[in-house]
Amino acid sequence: MRLPYECSAMRIRLAFVLVLLSVGSASADSLSSAAQSAISAYRRQHGLSTVTVDGALMQVARHQADAMARAGVLSHTVGGSFQSRISAANRGNAAENIAFGVSDFSSALDMWKRSAGHRANLLKGGMTRIGIASAQANSGRVFWALVLAGSPEPRSLRKPPRMMRRAAAVRPGHRDVIKFCGESPAGMPRIACE
Repeated sequence: MRLPYECSAMRIRLAFVLVLLSVGSASADSLSSAAQSAISAYRRQHGLSTVTVDGALMQVARHQADAMARAGVLSHTVGGSFQSRISAANRGNAAENIAFGVSDFSSALDMWKRSAGHRANLLKGGMTRIGIASAQANSGRVFWALVLAGSPEPRSLRKPPRMMRRAAAVRPGHRDVIKFCGESPAGMPRIACE
């Protein structure tokens, strides 16, 4: 049998956990709302469509921001290749911007606007949805991941993975020779393609 003070202590701990979860959710909601508003305004200035927040893209961005913060490095591949991460969200047309060193979204967006490659992603045609996340590393650095994409593709319109698009040559009288452009499957040699 539990003593009354044990139940009270347990309730207090549970309430504290629930408060922390709601604060994290509220900050993610306010970040996504601010990002949607600012990126949509920037795109409208350039005659492009606005964007909406997408739950699947939020997960992709969260995974990447967390992976960069854990590793303490700015990298598009630390959480897995972008192609592998975005394929789960069923998007064909997609781009990713990453950053670190600034603590607020407005500063991250300003950095991306000043960089030609990042600006091109922000202004890429066909982008209608976003996911955004930030994560703080043990060092105190804040890592940012922004994923922009078009609408989900119906399964029938999906392209095969890039490494499978250009495949294979068979030479008469020789063993079959298979070339894969891009990432090669496990056990296959990596070769350059024209």
